[in-house]
Amino acid sequence: MSCGSHKKSQFELPSLFSDGMVLQRDTLVTILGKYIPNQKINILCSWGFDTTTFSDSSGYWKTKLKTNFVNGPQIITLSSLNEFYKINDVLLGEVWIASGQSNMEQTFNYCCNTTDSSDSEVLSANFTNIRMYNVKKALSNKPLDNTEGEWVSAIGENIIDFSAAGYFFAKNLHKELDVPIGIIHASWGSSNIQSWTNKEVLMNLDEFAEKFKTRQSNSIKYEKTFRWYSKFKSNHSGSGGWDLFLSSDILPPDIGYFDFFIPSWAKLDNIGHKEIKGYTNNSKYWKELDDNQIIKPIYNNSNFSGIVLFKNQFTINSKTSKEYFIMIGPNEGAPFKLWEYDIYINGKKQGSSLINLEGREYQFNKSLISYKINPNVLNIGDNTIIIRVIGYVSLGNIKIKISNNDHLSFSNNWKVKLLAEEAFQIKNFKYPYTAFYDYSNTNINFEDIPEKFFLTQNTPSTLYNGMMAPLLDYTIKGFIWYQGESNVGEGGKAHNNYKAIFPLMVNDLRKYFGRNMPFYYAQLANYFNYGGMLPYFRQLQSELSEIKNTGMIVTLDIGENYDFHPSNKHDVGKRFALLALNRTYGIKTLDSGPVLNGLDFEGKYANLYFKNSGSGLKISNEDKSWFEIAGEDKIYYDSNVDVYKNFLQLSSNYVQNPKFVRYAWSDTAKATLYNIEGLPASPFSSEHIEDISR
Repeated sequence: MSCGSHKKSQFELPSLFSDGMVLQRDTLVTILGKYIPNQKINILCSWGFDTTTFSDSSGYWKTKLKTNFVNGPQIITLSSLNEFYKINDVLLGEVWIASGQSNMEQTFNYCCNTTDSSDSEVLSANFTNIRMYNVKKALSNKPLDNTEGEWVSAIGENIIDFSAAGYFFAKNLHKELDVPIGIIHASWGSSNIQSWTNKEVLMNLDEFAEKFKTRQSNSIKYEKTFRWYSKFKSNHSGSGGWDLFLSSDILPPDIGYFDFFIPSWAKLDNIGHKEIKGYTNNSKYWKELDDNQIIKPIYNNSNFSGIVLFKNQFTINSKTSKEYFIMIGPNEGAPFKLWEYDIYINGKKQGSSLINLEGREYQFNKSLISYKINPNVLNIGDNTIIIRVIGYVSLGNIKIKISNNDHLSFSNNWKVKLLAEEAFQIKNFKYPYTAFYDYSNTNINFEDIPEKFFLTQNTPSTLYNGMMAPLLDYTIKGFIWYQGESNVGEGGKAHNNYKAIFPLMVNDLRKYFGRNMPFYYAQLANYFNYGGMLPYFRQLQSELSEIKNTGMIVTLDIGENYDFHPSNKHDVGKRFALLALNRTYGIKTLDSGPVLNGLDFEGKYANLYFKNSGSGLKISNEDKSWFEIAGEDKIYYDSNVDVYKNFLQLSSNYVQNPKFVRYAWSDTAKATLYNIEGLPASPFSSEHIEDISR
């Protein structure tokens, strides 16, 4: 707990209960804190409610406040033993939590613009009655009772580092309800659903019960890891120490890797810089490799992930007008994705695996990549090339080519230096996931790196413990959720796990936030690299909407096939708001695109009937409708589509007796079916819907 701005006070309150907060109106809300043990505490609310409570023998107290709805900022005054503590600028309104992984986390300044007009959105943001709270990222093996953060108004640059989807949701609610909105954001990119779920819930599933038992039984392995890393403690440069690699069986429960980031490690890696200096010397710590498959000797060790520098030399005998290129590939072991690497010639950056496209960065798989070398960086005589690599992937062969297709030879065998281990999402080094070590002054044996145990955003229950548990005493209206990307690629069994975990997670949260708490979630958008599993996962997500008081928004029309993070978060927030306005606040509006609710066959025709068709159905002008039809053989063909007000008629010259239909059944399918109001239909396959016959 923290005293916040009341440093001299003996009252301690969690950071959520602080100046600028929004309390849920028209209900009983929880407030809690810590004070001197066994003392009476008076609580006076400026909206006309007062109560008393007592701190226990440890100083903790908790009580309820009755809230109504009054306009304007309010004050809560705590008093005891002639000491007064005030929480100022309190608003009474509607409070929601926005949570999930990267698509909920994505902010206005996160690697790309989140809307076509993000700059103007920031400039026009002037909503003093929208209050935002960012939950600090934290990993924990045990539930925490507090988090770090502060309430800020949605004004100007305050929105830049907040969830774009969460902001647009709050903005649309505020516009329609004309009441204060509090939005609490707790997300972590690349996190799976099990990391957000209470251990007590997961223990009901055999697979996860076994994982928790395994975590408890690793003490011998911990000791081996302990001994190996402890020898580097004295020459460690940067973060909080070797013990961060060890699981919290032997660490305090609130250890978080983010707490140990210090900017000095940018000096080790020069991330994002145009130059890399200080690593060209022929030190004994450069280990010579005798294989041009330069990554294999290290990355074959699955216990390693981090930053490695590779160095070689080539000679240019005289100045020439010829152009020089460095070629990398093919990338063995990386058929679908390249992990990050950067190329430096004589200390100057000449290429990167990241390709900049219209201001946004993408990673593309190519069998061979060629980078032009700036002639001004080349020397007559010896030239040094350093390749800085992150991850497990092999770079394959490396060549220097000149314009007449001749190739220069490297002067030496490749040499390697382990610079830092265990750093992820390090491009902007804003959020390093784990600690790292500088081994540049240590002659280590790469093959001897032991198994490590550490918490990640995908360790079961770690995000629930670190980021959700501290929120459970805060009274909210509802929950919006955008997650699933990290689970979809796991396939079959994992999908069954998701189907089992999702309702358990929702019902567990409802134990704290209310049995009927609205829970609205986003169906995943299109993306090319899901291996054909995305349609099945979307179908699973559609079925989850049968859980009481849940609802799903469709994002099929705003996806970007080659970007995991579609930029349009405006419509994500707007669609979440439509669900809330209609289903939570009773403002009658169409909150969904067409939903298939009937199917019959008539000769060569399949008739599809829809609810939520609004003013009528429409097919967008696409070369491909993404509707398919099949007979008993389940061989699908593109279908002709005739559109009527609330039903479609499908047919194909290749299918005389249709038995099955499907729509957008592909990782990369585009939305073509909408209601006239502009909301897209969810993908579906009649093979996977039990009862839609009419």
